[in-house]
Amino acid sequence: MAILGTHRYVYRTIMRERWLFSYVVDHDLGYAPNPVGGLCTLAYCKFSQSGKRNLVEMAEEGDWVVGTGGQSHESAGNGKLIYAMRVTRKIPLVRYLTSPQYADRADRFENDQNTHGRFALISNDFCYFGQNAIDVARIPSRHLTHPFEKLDFEDWLRAEFTPGVHGEPCGGRPPHWNSRRRMPCRPRRVC
Repeated sequence: MAILGTHRYVYRTIMRERWLFSYVVDHDLGYAPNPVGGLCTLAYCKFSQSGKRNLVEMAEEGDWVVGTGGQSHESAGNGKLIYAMRVTRKIPLVRYLTSPQYADRADRFENDQNTHGRFALISNDFCYFGQNAIDVARIPSRHLTHPFEKLDFEDWLRAEFTPGVHGEPCGGRPPHWNSRRRMPCRPRRVC
């Protein structure tokens, strides 16, 4: 939310529209994103090396982040939806690394000295497909018109799938992947 104009007693408040950020997941190993324990976190991926802002820096609470497949054998392949998460918390990376609340997260590398200006995106509202990535062609074309960040994508996702984990990572089961800690879920409809 931004306040525009500070004329003596007049304030205009404008809510920023929710956005949908999309990127290619080159290797899906269960760490970035890390959809374990009822949370999906993005703490060590998509950071800028060039100094330009990237999706982790630009995304705000309420925005959606979507990861699609890449060509690597550790990814789902082009045209596949690996995961979608609504950002429910955005915190500085240093707080993520030091908070007892996230102590058991596998994507928490405490020896990282490069945390300045970096963030962790956290979601308890996500669909993670991994090896069961869905074909982007399944998304009705009206949900793919520009701008892609329209709320009808969210409506479609919620109508088709229950939140949670629908598959294991594309790169295989990592050591931290414990089926007892995952949120069970199932598709709303079978196609």
